[in-house]
Amino acid sequence: MRYKAVKSAPNWDDFFGLQRYGMTLNLDNIRLFCARLGHPEKSFSGVLVAGTNGKGTVVAILDSILRAAKLKVGRYTSPHILEFSERIHICGRPVSDEVVLQFLEKHWSFIQEQRCTFFEVATALAFDCFRNAAVDVAVIEVGLGGTWDATGIIDPILSVITCIDYDHTDRLGSTLEEIAADKAGIFRQNVPALAARQQDAVRDVLRDEASKRGAPFHEADDLVKLGSLEITKHGIRGNATLYYGGNLLEIREFNLPLTGGFQVDNLCVAIAGAGLLSAHFSSITEESLKEGIASVNWKGRLQLIRSDPTVLLDVGHNPAAIHQALDSVADIWKPRKIIVIFGALRDKDVSGMLEILRAKTDYGYIVPLASHRGLSIEELKTMCRDIGWKAETEPSAKEALTRALGIARKHDLILLVGSHYLAEEVLNIEEYS
Repeated sequence: MRYKAVKSAPNWDDFFGLQRYGMTLNLDNIRLFCARLGHPEKSFSGVLVAGTNGKGTVVAILDSILRAAKLKVGRYTSPHILEFSERIHICGRPVSDEVVLQFLEKHWSFIQEQRCTFFEVATALAFDCFRNAAVDVAVIEVGLGGTWDATGIIDPILSVITCIDYDHTDRLGSTLEEIAADKAGIFRQNVPALAARQQDAVRDVLRDEASKRGAPFHEADDLVKLGSLEITKHGIRGNATLYYGGNLLEIREFNLPLTGGFQVDNLCVAIAGAGLLSAHFSSITEESLKEGIASVNWKGRLQLIRSDPTVLLDVGHNPAAIHQALDSVADIWKPRKIIVIFGALRDKDVSGMLEILRAKTDYGYIVPLASHRGLSIEELKTMCRDIGWKAETEPSAKEALTRALGIARKHDLILLVGSHYLAEEVLNIEEYS
């Protein structure tokens, strides 16, 4: 797609065209933008959530819990699957197209002059929306890393790190320790820092970085104990005990409508985060925790889009996420065979994901994605051939799904995985929308 200079009010194509600027490794633009807006980032209490996998889920669970506690909550996540408005929610409702386009029109000259990136503009817009709505608290997913991410200009009341693994190594570093140090850039002096269960080396880096910054460090497993867990096709049930500030709170018979073994750690982090936030918001109780957990709505993680045969959609886009998704599929559904449909962006560890798919699935289809960052069919064929995987290629997810449904037998399972772009393509197919 070619992007032309805007002569009239900017439209969606103009906005998404800003993605050509990629990412800037400094905070100059977002600081200038927020100064222009009158510093909306200083108008609300914020929770920053960084990590490799599980960020969006933790944000969604915390958002739901805080709304159940009768708070006015802003939510900012990325990327979206179908509509930009998925990224910015206020009190559970997405921002309107009108608000987005009016914001762009008002500030477009500045955006062009400064060559602001898509993410910088989206972040400034989110902060402006939160101020205009006078939210009590905003739960904000960090886009990439932590040190140089545009979201990091806020002064949070809680910093959260979900599971850290390899991703964006060209930006964040080639080792887990380097990646962890970058993500720890969201830690602030005298602000609680909360971490999910991590590999030992990662945990040590996070603890050291928290100490350097004067941030009290907490591990979710120390604050939350889960028991009587039952992970089914429909979600996760169990009990939880939350220890915080010398207090103890029991959550009996919670029911999370998200499934997968990997979601257990995400739930644990979200409950721990809610406990730490109760120092600011006394309305967080057992009832609000239980209601909030039960009300979570988060698409794209082992999302059931068809039964008989079972067809699942997952946006996992790095080897760790692919591994987790496949292990959960095997443990929960126990399929006779797993048929996978896979598409990925070229800036991901595609070879690493393909290796896992080759080892853990029975039949595969590889598809290109509708993105300039997507791999072509020929590139995908070469990568499959290099690892000895005899996956077939199809020109689209729709055609691959038709082929997969044609060979699936009773108790087989079809998994579509690898990218938000693949999820978008599938959910735009009429029968799955």
